[in-house]
Amino acid sequence: MKAIQSNRYIARPFLIFMLAMMLLTAGCAAAPTPTAQPESAPQKQEPASSALKEPEVLTFQDSAGKEITLTLPIERAVVINRNTSEAIKLLGAEEAIVATGDTTLKNNSYLGYESKPDVGETKQVNLELILSLKPQLVFAYTNRPDQTLEEKLEPAGIKVVRINNYLPEQMDEELRLLGKIFGKTEKAEAFLQWKQSIEQLLADRVADLKEEEKKSVIALSAGFLNSNGGYRIFPSKSLGGKPGVGEGYATILAGGKDVAEDLEWNPAETSTTIMVDEEYVLKRNPEVITLHGTWLGGYETEETQPFEDALENIMKSTSVSKLKAGQNREIYFFYTNFVGSDKRYIGTLQLAKNLYPERFQDVDPEQYAKEYYENWLGVPYKGIWTYSYKDAK
Repeated sequence: MKAIQSNRYIARPFLIFMLAMMLLTAGCAAAPTPTAQPESAPQKQEPASSALKEPEVLTFQDSAGKEITLTLPIERAVVINRNTSEAIKLLGAEEAIVATGDTTLKNNSYLGYESKPDVGETKQVNLELILSLKPQLVFAYTNRPDQTLEEKLEPAGIKVVRINNYLPEQMDEELRLLGKIFGKTEKAEAFLQWKQSIEQLLADRVADLKEEEKKSVIALSAGFLNSNGGYRIFPSKSLGGKPGVGEGYATILAGGKDVAEDLEWNPAETSTTIMVDEEYVLKRNPEVITLHGTWLGGYETEETQPFEDALENIMKSTSVSKLKAGQNREIYFFYTNFVGSDKRYIGTLQLAKNLYPERFQDVDPEQYAKEYYENWLGVPYKGIWTYSYKDAK
């Protein structure tokens, strides 16, 4: 009995100890074991240069056939081409122009560039002024100024883009190019749709003219005829039979027959006319004469008397009075830009109405001119752009 009692007394503390350990273990198991939190990985810092948007690059061929790459956007441009100056204004990108040249301020006063520097006409460009303005690019004609422009400007990082914005076969694509350069592609397409609708109207009205119905026309320099008594012709064709100078090609677009179709203009030449002798014109004896120039008419012109004075001088001092056109007073003056240049589609419509009035009785070309100035350029419409000598006193 004593031995048994002794074992009981020894076991009891041991059982109590074991019970306590079991309770402690159970309690530890019930409590959530904290888990080690992974250290947050340091965020990768992108270099500042890669975080910025990559600059947009535009590669294209200009109308002189040269491949050019530009970094966009273009915010500083010099324009030595009044036709391109007007195209940029039409697109609403004129704020990018830091200077103009050619005769923009004189002949395109309505464009609003008078507060910007004038870098000179195409034969007397002020290269030092251009360099001081630090433009990204310079727009010029394909045939002027000469390559001195590239030689002086390109080493300074200034690109030279040669486009014309007045030759028939180039105009639309050149406007699209300007739309890409200045981020105005939608505006360019909207304008071209409007322009092409006018061209289609004209084409439809003269499409069924028979060859014998077409009036014979010659396109002449008004200034040269008036001051020198000589004949400088605007050819309707260029080398290879391609469309020629705008003033001459307008005859074809208007449904007329060019009596000087044997002449071909070389686009590499600075002059857009070809000199012929009096006999050449007398032999061809055109029914209609179109006169072209910038010394008569324009945006600021209000009086028709200068047109009448010029006709009187031409009839007295030249052989025009011997031609059918002179005898029938079928002589029409057009301001250069209005039929031979960037507004050809409007002036040509007017010429077609002069040639075939019965086909265009319901068409008012001047209304399109008004839309162009007021809706596209955002300036008031005014000036005298075309004049019929049938209206002379």
